[in-house]
This record gives sequence, C-alpha cells and structure tokens, in this order.
Amino acid sequence: MKEIEIDSSNHDQRFDRFLRKHFKMQPGIALADIYRGIRNREITVNGKKAKEDYRVRNRDIIKIEDAFFEGKDANKKPSVKKSLPIDVNYVKSLILFEDDNWLVFNKPTGISIHPSDNEHKQRSMHDLLRAYIPSKWETFNASFGYRLDKETSWVLIAGKTYDSLQYINEIIRNRQIQKEYLAIVVWRFPKQLSMHKPLKKIFSSKFQRGKTIVSDSEDVESKESTTHCELEKTFQHPILWPISLVKVQIETGRMHQIRVHLADAGFPVLGDMLYGHPRINRVLIEKVKLKHIFLHCWKYSFWDNFAGNTVAFQAPIPNHFDLILKK
Repeated sequence: MKEIEIDSSNHDQRFDRFLRKHFKMQPGIALADIYRGIRNREITVNGKKAKEDYRVRNRDIIKIEDAFFEGKDANKKPSVKKSLPIDVNYVKSLILFEDDNWLVFNKPTGISIHPSDNEHKQRSMHDLLRAYIPSKWETFNASFGYRLDKETSWVLIAGKTYDSLQYINEIIRNRQIQKEYLAIVVWRFPKQLSMHKPLKKIFSSKFQRGKTIVSDSEDVESKESTTHCELEKTFQHPILWPISLVKVQIETGRMHQIRVHLADAGFPVLGDMLYGHPRINRVLIEKVKLKHIFLHCWKYSFWDNFAGNTVAFQAPIPNHFDLILKK
C-alpha cells in the first residue's frame, strides 16, 4: 500500500486532478484506471471513500491499495521527445520580476505558451519556465495563469505556488486585472474609438485553426466584448502608407478580441495574417523584411493579496516596433 500526505502545495485541489498529476509520469496507469480505483475504494482519503470532486486538504492522507496496481505496468517510462537545449541565461534575460509568488516574463513574439506535437522542435514558454524552475513536487509545478497568442508579445505571469496560481485565475475570472496594449494599425486612426461588439469562435477551414468573428448579439454562442482605443500618433511610413500607434484597453478577454475588433472597424493590426490587410502585410514581409504582428501587451497590473498592494509589470517595446516607428 502507498500513502501520500497532502501538503500546502496541493491543498484545495480536486481529488481526481491531484491523482491525474500524481500518475502523470506513469503511462501504464490510464485515467479510467484512476476513476475505477476511486469507485472501488482502492484509492481513499483518510481511510474513507471520496468523490472525484472532493477538495483535498492539508494533511489529508491518500491511500492507494496494492490491488489498484494489479495488472498495470506502473513502472512504464513515458516517451521523451528529443528537444533543443535551453540556455538558462536566455530565460533569465526574459524575466521582468520575481518573488516568492510570481515569475513575470517578457514573452517574445513567435513563441507559444505550451508545447504541441507540431512544435516539439521549438521551445515553448512552458519549456523555458520548467528549465528555470524544475519540478519540485509530484503534483504541482509553477505554471502560467493564462494563455496568450503565439504571435503576440506580452507580459506573461506564472504562479510559483498553488495559492498564487489559484489567485491569479480567480482575479482574471472576476475581471480584476488591468491590461494595457500597444498596437500599430494600418491607416489614420481617430483620436478615440470604443467597440462594443459580441464575438464568437468558429473553425476556419482556410487556415485550419480556430478564429473569432463579430457576431449577432442574439446568437447564443456570442459573448459580449468591449475594446477601448486611443491614438498615440499617426506616421506616414515611406512604404506602408499611413500607420498609427494606438493604446488599447479591454474590458473583456475574448480570443483575438483586439485583432478582430480593430479589423472590423477598418484598422487591422499590422502584420496580422489571420485578420489583417493582405496587401499591406505582403509589403511588410517582402519589402520591409518583417514578419511580426504589431500587438504588444506592455503593462499588466492587479491587486496582489500576498504583497498587500497593487503591482504593475511593464514590458519594453519590442524591437520590431522600433524598426517600424523609426522609419
């Protein structure tokens, strides 16, 4: 029989999720085996049967009976893909802030948050995080509190403890985060523009990926979305025609919200291959020699319960912004 004592790093996790993480490195034990073990009382909490959605508590004792392992190859090793080495000094160069609860990155454009089967040869932000903070516990690792577009550069925050990760997820759900963006859009932008249009996700057969469209407010799949923009300056670029630097704030956080709202208003983000202006993007790539989307989350602020004050993290303007604006 195996016994596991819950500590503060695992407190308040769902029972089934804790077990999934615990057995993650044992491919011989499937998810169905875990649920069967719970139902058959082969896995118990404090000697009693527990439901899958039970929240484990500090000092709970989880017992896994020997019968659970019968017929399962618990020692089977997970397959490991060959991957590129990670320079920890490069990871450190991306860090904007770190304390006991938070690790804040300046995420570059072109790097995805999580690894995928199609991108195993390219390092993801998750890989960089794991190189900097190796796994310390069986069932909790430092993790990012939200997902971001691969193409966009951002202030990206990881929770270093279970409590901090849970906290940032909660304040994001409650819209208690203040985010400020910078975007370079095509054409001359008005001094101010607010967009209140519902959005919904669809699958694009052309791009073979999910995308977002402006939708009818009566569509049950659409979600309210609000974006506020303010002009910083308009430039007459020698090749790209008029372009504008715009500050953006959002009240809601829908997938691709800023990009879709700006494109719908007639001011697509420069370099946006999914929603942008095809002809200007082609000039950007072929003549300006840049293949980036010009959208950057430069400031992220919220009330930090652990510090007892409001914290604000700011990322420097990306190089590709400077290359365009200096023209």
